[in-house]
Amino acid sequence: MAKEKVAIIGGTGFLGSRLVLQLLEAGYTPIAIARRPERIAQALPGVEVEARQGDLVDVDSLRSALQGCSAVYCVAAMMEEIYTSRNPNHREDAIRTNVQGTLNALRAAVERGIRRAVVTSTSATRYQRDGSVANEDSPPTDPSIIDDAYVHSKLREHPAVAAFGRETGLEVVTILPGGFFGPGLVADSMMGRGVLEIINGRLPVSLDGAFQFTDVRDVARAHLLAMERGAPGRDYLVVATTLALRDFFGSLSRLTGMPEPRVYLPGGLMMSVAYMTELIAEVRGTVPTITRGMMKHTTIGQRFDCSRAQQELGLIFRPVETTLRDTVVSLVDRG
Repeated sequence: MAKEKVAIIGGTGFLGSRLVLQLLEAGYTPIAIARRPERIAQALPGVEVEARQGDLVDVDSLRSALQGCSAVYCVAAMMEEIYTSRNPNHREDAIRTNVQGTLNALRAAVERGIRRAVVTSTSATRYQRDGSVANEDSPPTDPSIIDDAYVHSKLREHPAVAAFGRETGLEVVTILPGGFFGPGLVADSMMGRGVLEIINGRLPVSLDGAFQFTDVRDVARAHLLAMERGAPGRDYLVVATTLALRDFFGSLSRLTGMPEPRVYLPGGLMMSVAYMTELIAEVRGTVPTITRGMMKHTTIGQRFDCSRAQQELGLIFRPVETTLRDTVVSLVDRG
């Protein structure tokens, strides 16, 4: 497939732009597709790449954008808005974008004669009630564990994508990443704001929990390898480690010289803090630094066995310290 045009729906985002870079390095011709394609200049300053307009909820725009492409990566999703807002309508919006929108992308791909696709899902679809280590064959997340709009939509997306592949013959491979960091993370993002709070010494309190951590470059690499080597209909978990927040903030503190949170609160108390943060942000008209939606995932602390991606795709994870150092450097360089 080298030198052929491959489409990245969501190519101007954090993950999508890192995938664009790796595709360029591998000799492909990436086509970044986004609702606002002009954002490619901000995501990848100085990089020459074609960007086309396309919206997940507009199948005609996707059909046009996919012209001449031999494969498609669908990495776009509605997530940031869900975890930084108290809008009750996000549940319907998430279904429209993350389920119907993904199917629109795959439908447009089939109509364009594309035979292979990689879809980005989430490791949050494999949370286990008994706390056991999860793999790709583990039962899907029970709604009683977590049922926010994002996870709800992704739990519905997965079987819909699998059924579409069986019905049409489209070869679909699915990546299930955790939270990702690394160069290119922007300050005005859910993850970026959290790192900046530590860099600026403004995070006195945190949850005593853990979250799924991966370098965005490794997630992008997993997508590229999945396209080249992944078995059709197969899922691949991509989580480097489940990282305790104490270790996360401690490492950031050592890297930056700024103090880590003075207090680590249990889940119940931290949910109350998050609720107050949401209310204050709503009054001020700002984006909350933390929300109950974010905190819920870190209270679960799910661990994963990602040996399938390592063995079948040849994926190698970077050390946490390398990722955090490069994240801090990138944020500082971007001002």
